[in-house]
Amino acid sequence: MRILQICHKPPQPSIDGGCLAMDAMTQGLIENGAEVKVISASTTKHPFQVDLLEPEYIQSTGIEAVKIETKLDFRDAYIALLNGDSYNISRFYAHHFAMVIKRVLSRRRYDVVHMESLYTTPYIDVVRQHAPNALISLRSHNHEFQIWEQQWKASHNPMSRLILRHLTKTLERYEKDILKEVDAIVSISGQEAKGYRDWGFDGPLHVAGFGTKKLSPAPSSTKPVPRSNSTFKLFHLGAMDWAPNREGIDWFVETVWPVLSKKFDHVELHLAGKGLRPSAYLGLERVFNHGEVPNAQEFSAQFDLLVVPLLRGAGIRVKIVEAMAKGIPVATTLVGASGLDMEDQECILHSKPEDMAQRLSDLIESPERLEQMRVSSIKAIEHRFDLKKIGNDLLEFYAKHVQS
Repeated sequence: MRILQICHKPPQPSIDGGCLAMDAMTQGLIENGAEVKVISASTTKHPFQVDLLEPEYIQSTGIEAVKIETKLDFRDAYIALLNGDSYNISRFYAHHFAMVIKRVLSRRRYDVVHMESLYTTPYIDVVRQHAPNALISLRSHNHEFQIWEQQWKASHNPMSRLILRHLTKTLERYEKDILKEVDAIVSISGQEAKGYRDWGFDGPLHVAGFGTKKLSPAPSSTKPVPRSNSTFKLFHLGAMDWAPNREGIDWFVETVWPVLSKKFDHVELHLAGKGLRPSAYLGLERVFNHGEVPNAQEFSAQFDLLVVPLLRGAGIRVKIVEAMAKGIPVATTLVGASGLDMEDQECILHSKPEDMAQRLSDLIESPERLEQMRVSSIKAIEHRFDLKKIGNDLLEFYAKHVQS
């Protein structure tokens, strides 16, 4: 089966959860014998860095990247406002990107055009024109409007609330209207799938979660379990230029960390990620700011437990799946675990600060439980998030619906 995968940012190098999810989809399809061609937008925020890609990846995907400008343009935003369009979506459309899609579709027949996220859907028309028989599938990472809805509801600035509310409403309308233009939806979790059905989508719909290969345990999962009097190291690694990550860490250091740092003098919290300001969280006792780190895997391997304290967001948290697959225990909120169907023995799962502080305290006092969490984590991921199986199931779904 030939599949054209259109991405709104480069899947590799995988610098965030969205990139990881797109790349996992590519690899899962290729491992099951599909021929995959990748076309990606390259933006200022997410540039295409070909020198960081493995030659095997370039060859197997034939990846092409097209530079587009997605920065805020007040003139374009004003025009979108007058027309009642979603500016969130329109800023991802570029005529020269559409021409690349046209060229690719004109030179080769594809059975499926797999569109990653809502932000690639402005190119549906050019796909219809030049591949009228291809199945157009929307790969939904989340309900996009919900993220913006959470932002405007959390904002205390009247002007910001007004603007964010408008962006949310136009994006929600677009997200619902576009369902009439796609042939199929591939949702990242059952929760998102139910949302599309509730909106009235009655076409083919398939749930394909984030897949991961069977990974070797991180070095941290093979080192001796911390003794009760040795340093117990919590960490968070995430894009700190994404507001929900910042808000979650603020919540953790303001409500959970004071309890832990007062109770235990051998506990540390290490923070890192893109966009983490050098001055952030300085002065907090035993909290260390590492900024953006060059190698996420090497950084993560130094610590005992990953903290993902999300208070808002949509879709699934890929970083949780990645960490658990490597045997790194995780503490998160109900929002952070949304769509993952995790159980309490597989990770620490609490949204109230006092409950999370208590569970973490119990673990710090009995660090031998870390090994139990590591084993449960790996088993859970292998059972529910196998990359090759997810790719195989998706190909079977596509085979039922493509035109012969």
